[in-house]
Amino acid sequence: MNSKADQFIISLASFPSLVKESFNELKQPSKLICPDLYPNVSGLKTEKNYIDSNYILLSTYDKKENQSVVKLIRLSDQKIIYQWMPNYDEIIKLYGKQNKFWLVTDKHNLQLCHPLLSPDGSIIFNNYLSPLIKVDKNSKLIWGVNGIFYHSIEYDADGNVWVSSIIKPSPFLPDLLNDYQDDAITKISPNGKLLFRKSVAQILVENGYRTLLLGVGTYEKDLLHLNDIQPALSSGNYWIKGDLLISLRNKSTVFLYRCSTNKILWLKTGPWLNQHDVDFIDSGRIGIFGNNTVRVFGADRLVDGYNEEYIFNFKTNTTETPYTEFLKKATVSTRTQGRSDVLPNGDLFVEETNNNRLLRGSKKDIIWQYVDRIDKHSVAALSWSRFITAAEFKKLTFLKNN
Repeated sequence: MNSKADQFIISLASFPSLVKESFNELKQPSKLICPDLYPNVSGLKTEKNYIDSNYILLSTYDKKENQSVVKLIRLSDQKIIYQWMPNYDEIIKLYGKQNKFWLVTDKHNLQLCHPLLSPDGSIIFNNYLSPLIKVDKNSKLIWGVNGIFYHSIEYDADGNVWVSSIIKPSPFLPDLLNDYQDDAITKISPNGKLLFRKSVAQILVENGYRTLLLGVGTYEKDLLHLNDIQPALSSGNYWIKGDLLISLRNKSTVFLYRCSTNKILWLKTGPWLNQHDVDFIDSGRIGIFGNNTVRVFGADRLVDGYNEEYIFNFKTNTTETPYTEFLKKATVSTRTQGRSDVLPNGDLFVEETNNNRLLRGSKKDIIWQYVDRIDKHSVAALSWSRFITAAEFKKLTFLKNN
């Protein structure tokens, strides 16, 4: 499979998949003003006069500024406590020409993906397949790490950042997979230094999962689609602090990985389908937000008509879906993105990314919904917002100095 003819055949066969991924993951997020799917919701709509004492770190679009911004919003009264507005002219000037993979066509279409907030008010973000950027509380550029970064961004217990990236060109299986997307787990220091990077495909092969990588389904460029890396902030009964929970959408697979030994400690494929978020819940359980879609050219299709939250229990080796009634009642149905968090009291927070709605629900009912309305007919596109608890809010020291 080394001839030019063979390589052409592989490239041609993978073309439909590439086109679909380009539209789903790149074109859609660049549309910062979206059709309104929930005309009865404007801002926060609560059920039974519920008052939420927590906060949202909202990655959204500001019509007045005509660019992506981040807003820290108090849910009890929807007040904007703080706002960040990065200078994209400066960022593009510094990194646009250096990074040939960052396809910047219009700064007003750049979307702030999964902003990570520090107590000092700085935030770290990417723009989907872009450099990794950090700005201070005044939105001034602190550093940028050139490369191809995308999707989730999380702190570990030592203050380092774990983020998805792509190795290009890839040194792994170059003769066999000369055109595939080599997803990598990447560790960045607080001051923007690359500390660790490893191909997920290589991790799978080195741990005996070559069949999962190469022998399940037909070849496609985006073999794995790494979309979430969740560091363990403390030790549990089945992992230790620093272990990583990793989500591979295109394999409907989640695994637990220990960097220090290069060992996959646990791996499970399904029952979730094409999931987009994984989280540690307590010392023995994890949560998986399953999009529950079939990847079809042109538009991913929902299997059951709604998304599902799966809770896997390591002690009993069982999977439960306790939020089905809420998710079904709310018709939560994001297809190619989405986030969730099981909250301390057991409620579920969801970002329905493709439909630009946030929700909080109990196991059975909708508690509140939120859309960032622009006008009567349109809403702002959301991009992996975060639920900030009241306890986490108290740790934001930069607010005490303003």
